[in-house]
Amino acid sequence: MKFIKGLFTFVGAIVVIGFIFAFVKFDLGTRIGQVSKLDSQALPEYMKMFDKVLTTGDPAKGMIRKVKMVIPEGMTKAEAFENALEIMDDTASEYGMALVDNKTMPRNGKLFKDGGLLTHIRSYCSPYIADVFLKHSGEFIGFMPCRVGVVEEPNGDIYIYTMSLELMINGGYELPPELLELANEVRSGMYAMIENAAAGE
Repeated sequence: MKFIKGLFTFVGAIVVIGFIFAFVKFDLGTRIGQVSKLDSQALPEYMKMFDKVLTTGDPAKGMIRKVKMVIPEGMTKAEAFENALEIMDDTASEYGMALVDNKTMPRNGKLFKDGGLLTHIRSYCSPYIADVFLKHSGEFIGFMPCRVGVVEEPNGDIYIYTMSLELMINGGYELPPELLELANEVRSGMYAMIENAAAGE
């Protein structure tokens, strides 16, 4: 019994020493204070991302949102793709965002009926919202313009991708109210664009 008690005391002492070492070495007192200043959604969103990375081993999967494109009845794949682009542009316009760039890059130098696979990148931006965010932090330029990718898989399925915007919005200190409102507007617009385009309506 004395041995077990002594063992627990020894283990407890090591844990305490380890905690003190970590507290000093990594300045945990300051870190805890900094973490408490983060947006209330920051840690849950980081954990969601980290969970996807742990599950898949792919960091990109933790930062991207995707939906499978439906090929409406009576449409060819090429027609469905063009329809999706039109829907995307219309939805973007509803949210005050404009198309600023687009590029189709057929893999194998071919596209659809010629046996190649589709890769298409589309970029959207709102000059007003961009200006507001850049005044807040120049580093937001790394998120601009908002991109959408359309990628055809070898099995013929087509997926529409965009960046998950939760960490940009909630990953740091809470955004000022005006920026938060604009950021949520952009997120709603981008997600509506890919959902509507993928559904073909």
